[in-house]
Amino acid sequence: MDRQEVADWIAANMLDTDAWDRASEQKQTVAVVQAERNLTRWYPEISPMAVSIVAFQAVWELQGIDPALKYLKHNVKSITDNGESISYKDNGERPVVAPEVRELLGSTVEEAATSQQQFGGCLL
Repeated sequence: MDRQEVADWIAANMLDTDAWDRASEQKQTVAVVQAERNLTRWYPEISPMAVSIVAFQAVWELQGIDPALKYLKHNVKSITDNGESISYKDNGERPVVAPEVRELLGSTVEEAATSQQQFGGCLL
């Protein structure tokens, strides 16, 4: 998918675009490629992928390179610098699928395969 097509959709449809706006065109292109690659793996039955879905995921990928999220990924609980301290809430890992994508497409193929559904009956 073309970076400009995604950029146009983001400009026309999203309010929280700071991560996209701060990124260079090269980083935006990589985010689009990465979003498409991940979405194809997570939702293989959806082809072609809508621009809106790729845009939501590309922005989510760029938001994920925030230093605060990197600290959380490495299990850092707090940082102190010259008497100022920041503590991070222990929320576990950040989801890899953008919330908007999950809302629109549901569970990934991996999640669907690992969830066990039971219909009636009883356990012995």
